Amino acid sequence: MKNGCGYQRNRWSTWLKTRFSPILATISIVLLVSCRTPPVPPAIEVGYLDETATVDGLLEETKYQMSVFAGNFKAVCKPGIVPPKTKVWLWWNERGLWFAFAANDGQIIDGPPSANEHAVDAFDRVEIFLWPEQSSRYFCVEIAPSGAVHDYSARYYRHFDDAWHPEGASFAARRTPEGYSVEGFLPTIALHKMGFERWEQGTQFRLGLFRADFCQEMPADPLWLSWIDPQLSQADFHVPGAFAPVILQRYK
Repeated sequence: MKNGCGYQRNRWSTWLKTRFSPILATISIVLLVSCRTPPVPPAIEVGYLDETATVDGLLEETKYQMSVFAGNFKAVCKPGIVPPKTKVWLWWNERGLWFAFAANDGQIIDGPPSANEHAVDAFDRVEIFLWPEQSSRYFCVEIAPSGAVHDYSARYYRHFDDAWHPEGASFAARRTPEGYSVEGFLPTIALHKMGFERWEQGTQFRLGLFRADFCQEMPADPLWLSWIDPQLSQADFHVPGAFAPVILQRYK
């Protein structure tokens, strides 16, 4: 009887392995791939600007009555902190890329524009980073409430080149009752030199939108804000996870 029972068990075990091994193998592969390959978020649409625009920092044109491109900024690596309000508008047309920030700030840390671009590192500021597809370089523009600008290109990881300046670009900043506002324009001549082979509907790239908010009590520890949650152990926007894909779109 023991031998007979053993024989039956072996047949049952063989049948189970034959029946379910392919299924288990498939499940294992799916789980392995899902763990190793994070899901790619859908590209966020950048709308088309079909009206005249002036870069003066005032944010008075009718386009600013439209919905903001980004407004849910997050305090990076500081859970529980309610970040100051930040709104961003972003458009494109055949002339180039237009952007604007409105930043609430009750204690502005700032300084005048100077030949020392790195002075901006100690100021309150907004930041826009662009990373063209298939490019090893990305491009950064940081603008303080005074209009002081630090622009540079970079390669991963943190290889900076301060010699880069976007040709034909214009930037402006203003103090407001709530804090400060910033406007900027990057023309197509600058975008092409940055590596954008096409600048038209359907063009995709990766974008970063950030802000540094300093206070007098802790000048070495600013509050870093990001339009997405990069899920980092420390604030660092020079990593791929701080960017998100966007696509130029034109509605008829």
